[in-house]
Amino acid sequence: MCSYTLDAPEGPFMQDLAQLMERDFEKIKIFTSGSFLDTCELPVQTRNEILDLIRERGVKEITIETRPEYAREALSVQRYVGDIILEVAIGLESSNDRVLTFCINKGFLFKDFLKAVNILESQKVKAYLLIKPPFLTEYEAIEDAVNSAHMIAEMVDVISFNPVAIHKKTVSEYLWRTGSYSPPWLWSVVEVLNRTHHLSPHIICHPVAVGTRRGVKNCRVCTSCIAQKIREFSLQNKRIDFECLCRERWERELNHLGIT
Repeated sequence: MCSYTLDAPEGPFMQDLAQLMERDFEKIKIFTSGSFLDTCELPVQTRNEILDLIRERGVKEITIETRPEYAREALSVQRYVGDIILEVAIGLESSNDRVLTFCINKGFLFKDFLKAVNILESQKVKAYLLIKPPFLTEYEAIEDAVNSAHMIAEMVDVISFNPVAIHKKTVSEYLWRTGSYSPPWLWSVVEVLNRTHHLSPHIICHPVAVGTRRGVKNCRVCTSCIAQKIREFSLQNKRIDFECLCRERWERELNHLGIT
């Protein structure tokens, strides 16, 4: 569902990064488009050079993204950065093995995530959950996201819900172009957030491509308003209350499970 490989940078990465780090920043974001701890993607020497640059800037907290199989490597990163707070983010997407295997082709099972969380018990852990992977109806997608959040609520510090957006050269794009898939409604996102806002982890959601053909949306009247309420939700985790006529259409779609 992602097309990050299409944008893989070429050239002297560390030289460019060092020049950028000379500027003043409140936040530094280095996007690896994969796993920060996979040495096939990012050699240890390069990783340590990045961490050295970050330490020199007096950074207080680092978030890295990785897969469950590299969880132990995160412990070595924590040792390397010393007192800097380390948050490890893992793209779980779903706690349902059938969804992980047949809808997402994730390459690991829920038990692998559980093992990783156990290894990372001394770290902050963020989990990404997907809203509406391919092959699920709108109703099934909502239930899967909510159930997954409840399954991991006592294991992680942050849950980030990610509504699917259509990226180039992906299965989701093929299904979308053939009329077999559509991105989720914003109402579905609101439903998921309202049913999980009481959980102990901090719940966040930052949808991309909102209001576009390839992204999450409602009608033209309410899309921007609800998108703003979702941004506010990520700060305070307060229930979203909003009404629009298009909600009736969304509800009809939920009741007709064959329509996605």
